[in-house]
Amino acid sequence: MSLLLASGTPHLPQLFGGLEINTHQIALELNGRGHRTAVLSKLSLRDFFGAALFLESRARLSEISVDRTLGYDVYRSLKPWKDLRGLALPKVVVVQNGNMVQMGRTFRNRGISSVAYLHGLEFDTGPRAWRETEGELPFSSYIANSSYTAARFKSKFGIEPAVIPPIFRPEHYRTPGNGKYVTFVNPVPVKGLDLALAIAELSPGIPFLFVRGWPLSSKSETQLRRHLARLPNVRLVARSDDMKRIYAETRVLLVPSQWDETWGRVVSEAQFSGIPVLSSDSGGLPESVGPGGVLLRRDDAAELWAEQLRRLWSDSALYRMKREATLSHAGRPALDIGCQMDQLVAITERAAA
Repeated sequence: MSLLLASGTPHLPQLFGGLEINTHQIALELNGRGHRTAVLSKLSLRDFFGAALFLESRARLSEISVDRTLGYDVYRSLKPWKDLRGLALPKVVVVQNGNMVQMGRTFRNRGISSVAYLHGLEFDTGPRAWRETEGELPFSSYIANSSYTAARFKSKFGIEPAVIPPIFRPEHYRTPGNGKYVTFVNPVPVKGLDLALAIAELSPGIPFLFVRGWPLSSKSETQLRRHLARLPNVRLVARSDDMKRIYAETRVLLVPSQWDETWGRVVSEAQFSGIPVLSSDSGGLPESVGPGGVLLRRDDAAELWAEQLRRLWSDSALYRMKREATLSHAGRPALDIGCQMDQLVAITERAAA
């Protein structure tokens, strides 16, 4: 079967996030099973990679560029939800993010069924919130990345999506190393940067590792460096394609997110190595953290966060208990990649039929 994983946002290497990494893994897994899988994404002109692809496509008088460096075809367009000229049309498309309804309609007009795979809350919040009724939506089936996302969608549209959490190859993340840092990934405001800085300041005896994620504006970069200059216990490192190396240095994962996360990919990645998590209870994080960590409200005082961190850091019995719970939670059936892919293929085959 030929499938297309489509998003109205950029894909690797132009954007690194949970959705993009998950899309990459799904494409590799599906192709490994013999399906012809490609990705359709928005082409960003903010980097040399995007600019070069744009010029190359214009030289061919095409609206869509294609590259194959990731191990599968990636089609990129300035408006992938609008113009499909130059795209090898699939049997079924899985629409995941960014102008999802418009994209589903565009494919439906070409006689192609689409499945909505809900990784965020675009359908419910923000300027692109869906205003359609259930009967006006163009999708054949619905998948959510968590029970939290599924419940939000059902509350709005009365439709109960199947739940397929993000997929992981545990061997890509599992490490036996004994970490020495509290690690905070993606130091931006919505991920809880201000709270993480306050916790680090209240915990001078604990070393922190801040790992870059999303690109920062020059103003945000200057502010971050100014804050870190006052915190000798914080080390800032570049984003890494090999997160196993980051988790080898991690003793506790800090996830003070301030927005409604629908899963929290770094949580599951860390748990494959038995790394306990100190996390906010925002959105779907309680589902991904499970018993393998400590949950606090995102508006709890930094002093309480620091107190819980010091307890988890220094209480060896508590740490061992949380580590064992973390490893058990990481091995739950919901994250069995074989079962997840079987479920995804079954849903797309029904849609294609």
